[in-house]
Amino acid sequence: MPVITVFSFKSLPKIPETCKTLNGKKFSENWITAKESKYNEDEIFISYWYYELVEENLKRVFSEEDAHEIVSFLKENGKSKVLKRTYCFINMLTKTLEVYRWPDEKTEEIISHLEELLKVEFSVLKLSPEELQKIYSNHSTELRQVMFRNVEGLVFDILNGSCLEENVRFKEYLQLFPQSLRAISFRPKIKFLNGNNKYQVTINGDRGTIRLSSNEVFQWRPRFEIRQLIFMITAVAGSLQNLK
Repeated sequence: MPVITVFSFKSLPKIPETCKTLNGKKFSENWITAKESKYNEDEIFISYWYYELVEENLKRVFSEEDAHEIVSFLKENGKSKVLKRTYCFINMLTKTLEVYRWPDEKTEEIISHLEELLKVEFSVLKLSPEELQKIYSNHSTELRQVMFRNVEGLVFDILNGSCLEENVRFKEYLQLFPQSLRAISFRPKIKFLNGNNKYQVTINGDRGTIRLSSNEVFQWRPRFEIRQLIFMITAVAGSLQNLK
């Protein structure tokens, strides 16, 4: 499933200056391109380019046996690496950086380079249990899954079902363990670009991630929809309060 990791920052130079600072910067075999968004005046569109070993790339798609055969063939023809890129978006209004990948070493690498170039600190946008409750209460058509942490000796306890906001067991958990709610999965109450597409969104309050359910038509949801999710989260987290 596609995943976005969301970071927050306090301030950055204006968009043209930030783009100039980032665009074309190289780090060994990796490099950054950055430009002003054509679709939103508050956004910067960033691509982080890097090479990945063919073997590592194919193992995520094929079985170990199939991957080995393909890798062997490619290596015989002089191809051992594949060019990859990760999309990132900086939004000056919400003061967020979105990295279109799961939190891992590569994400840390991207953040480290951006912090070095821009002289700014990016922090994972974490959400409290109260903020998660506000999101599904105000911006959801249906709550489908919740995750509680450290409940009755369990590291994680997950509840699934339709309309969990009306579920008796879920309500009991909220009463007994109000600070243990750490992730929610719901159908968002937003405007859809391609009709009322009822996909599911999972927000992890600890990791600062947004996970989108897979879609047969295309892997990533349009920026029009993702941007609404980011505004939803930052508004609840208080990031927009000082902008009014």
